[in-house]
Amino acid sequence: MKDRTPFYIESTAYRSFCELCDACREQTKIGMSYGRPGAGKTEASLHYSDWRLIEANLAVRSGVPVQPERLLRCNTLYYKPGITISASRLKSELAVLKNRFLDAKVRGVSWFRPTDWAVELQRKQVHLLVVDEAHRLKYPVLEELRDLQENWSIGLVLIGDPGMERSLGRMFHFSDRVRYLEKFEELSLPEIDAYIDKWANLSAVAKPPDEVCSLIAAYTRGNPRMLGHMFALVERLLKINDDIVEGITSEVVETAREMMLVKGGTPTLIEGYGKTLAGLANAG
Repeated sequence: MKDRTPFYIESTAYRSFCELCDACREQTKIGMSYGRPGAGKTEASLHYSDWRLIEANLAVRSGVPVQPERLLRCNTLYYKPGITISASRLKSELAVLKNRFLDAKVRGVSWFRPTDWAVELQRKQVHLLVVDEAHRLKYPVLEELRDLQENWSIGLVLIGDPGMERSLGRMFHFSDRVRYLEKFEELSLPEIDAYIDKWANLSAVAKPPDEVCSLIAAYTRGNPRMLGHMFALVERLLKINDDIVEGITSEVVETAREMMLVKGGTPTLIEGYGKTLAGLANAG
């Protein structure tokens, strides 16, 4: 899996997600995180588990492991089930994933700390399982997942879209084992500002003025996926119009928004950019 952006904003929602995962891992319990599509749940899971490093090591068939010192600190599995997943297939896929992960860690121990090889093998290597797109799972699959969680004695975190918490609430044998429930919020206004700062620095362009930042905040509403789409289009517009456009202007943002399938919000009052957005709304 490739990064959607070359940077990551460790938002308040991400820190809350980390606390949820830590609690489930330490207590070997089940937790649930839900939020709007594009809110950053998947990226939070990949970032928390350091899954891109693990994937790089899973792809190593022989030879030198990738950053073995970091790999040895990893103890979380990330799994995204297929749309038509069955209970038996889920059990098989997770068993294979766990075995591949353990093999990668054995190679890391052999390379980084060969004298501790025997000791490391006796330690518990998997502490938490994060299941993305959990709203796809039907009741028999969830029951299989619960059995695996109990048999492996690990924590489990389910991630899904809004409404998942209500549908799972009707599955009593499963829902009464869910200890933690948390909504994954989108980026706040200061976090959107930090996102714009990082993007501008990496792209070597001047940070847009406040009225343009407010327009971006209003249209994207703090949704990281929409921010990624918008800035990809902004980058393209700046590149093909470099002879007439010197920076990110409101016209560039408006054009990028018109090119998006999902238009996002409207320039209404947002706390922190209130006066600017009120002016934009009146001008429109």
